[in-house]
Amino acid sequence: MATRSSKGSIHSEDASADAQSPVLSAKLRLVRRIHGNFGPFLRPYYPRLILAYSSLFGSVLLGLLKPWPLKLIIDRVLLDQPVHGKAAYASQFLSQDKSTLLVLMCLGIVVLAVFDSLFSYFKKYLLRVVGQGVTSDIREHIFAHFQTLPFSTRRLTRTGDVVLRLTSDIRALGDLVVVYAQRLTDYGFGFVSTLVVMALMDWKMTFLALAIVPPLYFISYRFSVNLRALAKKRRAKESEVASLVHEAVGSMAVVQAFAQEDREKRRFASESQQSLRAALESARVGGAFSRVVKILEAMGVAAVVWIGAWRVIAGELTPGDLIVFIAYVKNLYDPIDNLSELFVGFQESLVSGERIVELVETDSQIKDAPDAVEAPAFRGEVRFEAVTFGYGKGRPLFDRLSFVARPGQRVALVGSSGAGKTTVLNLLLRFLDPCQGRILLDGEDIRRFTLRSLRSRISVVFQEAVLFRRSVRENIAYGKPEAAFEAIVAAAKAAQAHDFILGLPDAYETVLDERGENLSGGQRQRIVIARAMLRNTPVLVLDEPATGLDAVTESQVDAAWGSLMEGRTTFIVAHRLSTIRKADWILVIEDGSVVEQGTHEQLLARSGRYRELHQAQHGQDLPLVAGAHREATA
Repeated sequence: MATRSSKGSIHSEDASADAQSPVLSAKLRLVRRIHGNFGPFLRPYYPRLILAYSSLFGSVLLGLLKPWPLKLIIDRVLLDQPVHGKAAYASQFLSQDKSTLLVLMCLGIVVLAVFDSLFSYFKKYLLRVVGQGVTSDIREHIFAHFQTLPFSTRRLTRTGDVVLRLTSDIRALGDLVVVYAQRLTDYGFGFVSTLVVMALMDWKMTFLALAIVPPLYFISYRFSVNLRALAKKRRAKESEVASLVHEAVGSMAVVQAFAQEDREKRRFASESQQSLRAALESARVGGAFSRVVKILEAMGVAAVVWIGAWRVIAGELTPGDLIVFIAYVKNLYDPIDNLSELFVGFQESLVSGERIVELVETDSQIKDAPDAVEAPAFRGEVRFEAVTFGYGKGRPLFDRLSFVARPGQRVALVGSSGAGKTTVLNLLLRFLDPCQGRILLDGEDIRRFTLRSLRSRISVVFQEAVLFRRSVRENIAYGKPEAAFEAIVAAAKAAQAHDFILGLPDAYETVLDERGENLSGGQRQRIVIARAMLRNTPVLVLDEPATGLDAVTESQVDAAWGSLMEGRTTFIVAHRLSTIRKADWILVIEDGSVVEQGTHEQLLARSGRYRELHQAQHGQDLPLVAGAHREATA
């Protein structure tokens, strides 16, 4: 029922229209979304597109001339019949000598083929250049956009699925934006121009040839529903297989250690078979659609030949006229036939386009403010003022969290698992933004600065020593790629990494394995420390940096940690309390607030949460020092 407001009335009309053709409406909306997001990528290629479409139109027009030399050969050379109708005017310019006319018509066939080939070559080449360029531009745009998405969004997206979207889905999207638009124009212009010429030749037989169009439209509409559903199912199964492969490769050591190779093989085979069945079902329905179109075309050609032959016998048409008309019927049906195959591919590409649009329309919640400025050189004072934050509805993780870290101070964050220690670091780096409250750097709200400049003032060592499949030199200089080689070496020496780097096959130019697997845990960690040292920022974040290191290795990099933290405001998150003993100040976070703070000795002297954590890790009951509480508070 329509409401009294105009807006409600419009909505009611739209709903009624959608109810009449929901599938078509959904497709049109999706096409508009795809064009709105990716149409602008065509603008740099407009000159090439204009040349390509000019070649396309030239090729179509030449195709209309191809049957006429054959008509003249049959009617004038073989049957010695005069040319009737609208072609009679052109015949007066042709030679009356049959031998000369035959030679001219044969040359005409060759000339038309040569020019048609040239037009087709330029059309295909230019469109290939445009298609590859647009696909590459879109891939770069999607990759850059994906890196801006918040962690919560990335966690919902499987790695294998992202890889599939950035490879095969984007290739299909490139076809959708460039190739299908060109082919649709080609087939549409070819169909209309051929139809006009056929109508000028004989409108009655033209209507007969068009008799297959209504049933063809009905069949296309019916098939489209199944084809799109099957294409979505096939893409989903391919995504499952890609994710499973990525997971298996990354977890190979675990699989072999637990002797689960057969189980993973069966799991992969099951997913692969489901993907195969989805692909075969899609191919079956698409093939059936194409065959139905072929049968309808054959029926249309047979009807034209039957009626046309009787009209030739009756003297209403010449044999050449019938040959030309049959050729035009084929030209008329070729676009319809090609459209049927295009329709199948279009449905699959439409699904890929929808998957890419879903990704690109997922907006980043963390953005630069319109008036954001470049972050200055900080002293390094960090202040949390009444920060409230939660990942979802319900009770927030932090409720008015407040603390101060002075310039050059080493601040450790301690608490039970899930207390929000790492979230504090993510808020400082603006991977997340607080719901309420402020985070200040040297007295300025960090949201006043651009994300890039803010993060360029903070160095991070994550829980996992993340290295790339690049040279050691490039890994150390990752945060400062313009650094001189001498500075890279100096950072490596300060991180206690220089000696073992010189022992690698190509020293600093040694290309590491994926994720640095050809290095030990301690070596990886020291390269990461060198990376942070080279960046030389006023604020340093250490998120569980000693995780995975044994006591011996941790002691080996202890000196490197000391050099790295020297003179920097440092935030340390660690479950091992031994890692944070040298912190200047320790914050114990529980239930969304700082429940204790002080030095290691002061907190141990209290009967509080830090003391409980220390006793749980070391298994010893420490004596409570009298008056320690007064000392820690003072």
